[in-house]
Amino acid sequence: MFKLFSGGAAGDTAWPLRDVVAALKRRFSDVDVLGEDGPLKVYGVQDNGVNFVVALMQTGPGSEQVSELGFLARFVGFPVTAQAVEQLNQNLHISVASLENNDLFLMAGLQVAGAFDETQFNLIIEQWRRDLVLCIHRLQGDSASMADAFPAAKLDAARKFATNMAPPAPIEGEARSDIDMLSTFLGAARASRVMCDDCGGRGKRGLIARACEVCDGEGFVDGRR
Repeated sequence: MFKLFSGGAAGDTAWPLRDVVAALKRRFSDVDVLGEDGPLKVYGVQDNGVNFVVALMQTGPGSEQVSELGFLARFVGFPVTAQAVEQLNQNLHISVASLENNDLFLMAGLQVAGAFDETQFNLIIEQWRRDLVLCIHRLQGDSASMADAFPAAKLDAARKFATNMAPPAPIEGEARSDIDMLSTFLGAARASRVMCDDCGGRGKRGLIARACEVCDGEGFVDGRR
């Protein structure tokens, strides 16, 4: 299932295997080695009742230098349609979902860049967990509320403070409001920016989630271009 890995020659950078594994074990309390296959070393992770695999592709068998990261979760017995998977893929950040023999596979593969930094690694983990949340929510359908699953959203004061009201509809005969929430939020310097059509605003492209070259990974481009 790890066809997301390029399997080609290693790039200019790699992360020490021991540092990646140590960071993984600091992030999750339940991490087990599942096995090795040549340069590929696979770990099983349990995160709040959800099982997934973290696969570390080394530059060569026994090199102890990681050139690519992979994630895999398999969901069995959930009623899911091809249309639901297609809709899910439109919202995933670093992953891709695939329906095979009624099982749903969520997969991600990324090439490492730069020197190893645990903060950067944890950001990748959080991006994967975000995709897991979206996947599980899609699988459970209307029975699951993402807002109810977020602790802060349960607080009445938090829900009220976080409220952003849409501008009132213009009354017939009156001028339309000039309030533009997006432009205001982005600030004057970025008010003319629009969502990048090439990556759909994700900032990433492809199965290994490379930064979009059109928007430099920002998800927005200058609307005047």
